[in-house]
Amino acid sequence: MRKRFFQIATISIIASITLTSCSSRNNNISASEKEKEKDFKIGIVMGQTEINDKGFNQAVWEGIKKTGKKHNWKENKNYVKTDAPTDKDAKKELMKYAKKKYDLVFGIGYSFQKAIAEIASKEKKSDFVIIDGIVEKPNVVSVTYREEQSAFLAGIAAAMNTKTHKVGFIGGTKDPFIKRFEYGFKAGVMSEDPKIKVMTKFANSFDKPEVGSKLAKSLYNDEGVDIIFQVAGKTGLGVFTEAKKLKKSGKKIWVIGVDRDQYKEGLPENVTLTSAIKRIDKGVNEVITKKLKGNFQGGRILKWGIKENGVGLAKTDKNLNKDTKEQVKLYEANIRTGHIEVPKTKEEFDNFDPKKPEKGEVKKKKVKIGK
Repeated sequence: MRKRFFQIATISIIASITLTSCSSRNNNISASEKEKEKDFKIGIVMGQTEINDKGFNQAVWEGIKKTGKKHNWKENKNYVKTDAPTDKDAKKELMKYAKKKYDLVFGIGYSFQKAIAEIASKEKKSDFVIIDGIVEKPNVVSVTYREEQSAFLAGIAAAMNTKTHKVGFIGGTKDPFIKRFEYGFKAGVMSEDPKIKVMTKFANSFDKPEVGSKLAKSLYNDEGVDIIFQVAGKTGLGVFTEAKKLKKSGKKIWVIGVDRDQYKEGLPENVTLTSAIKRIDKGVNEVITKKLKGNFQGGRILKWGIKENGVGLAKTDKNLNKDTKEQVKLYEANIRTGHIEVPKTKEEFDNFDPKKPEKGEVKKKKVKIGK
């Protein structure tokens, strides 16, 4: 009996020591994680349009601030931003954050691809993030969006609301990333009504509102367009300026915003029909969260589309009628299942076979691209 008592007592003591040890280790890990979170630093480098472009850059900054708020981080301590109007400036700023051993270094926009590729190759112990671009390096995670899908939905909205049967597209430049918006938009218009004409113009800049205003004036007045989808950063703000002027003079015209909800940019004249948005906050939050947990996604290309709830039309939809909202949801559902595969290149667009789903029809079969 006494022997059994000592056996039980010994087991209890060992168990107690083990639990105490585990508890102590867990507390240490927890404290270590909290300290890491508290001292976490992010360097953000933005391009020529700077933060207050009311579009892409601002959407990225708002996403970082949103994640920062969750962790009680402070601006200029845990996350710092600098502007880099040239490629030389971009390399300098990226290198600065890497040398200071920031936990993550962000480059915002596809224009940072070369700069990040070069600096990431030199600073292999630093982790980099590019938003809206692709850099295939083991210490770089590329966060991309299927913008052609949200542009497609913008095309559906435009096709269902044009009175002149002419709509416009204004892009910042003719690079492949902006062309994805164009092809998606055209495919959406075509799917809803192939008789509608799409007029396209490029500004060759992202930071010249006066150019955007001039191009918009030409499309609205000379071409007879009554809806313009602008994908041109600060240049695109000029489209809103011109639209508001014309609205005051009695013209019934609309603008479709991009990257973030640009409803307010159309006020007080109320010229924003809708906006093709990217949930940049979701991509930013995932990358930061994974890094905090010690699981940086270096070498990966993350793609956020409709299926991942990464792109779509803005929640502000008061200027869309009931029929338009229902049709947009129908197309969205068919893109989500893969029944409609939105083109993103000229080749895909040239071979795109528009499928207009019947009311309530959601299929899983993919539309074939190619003859």
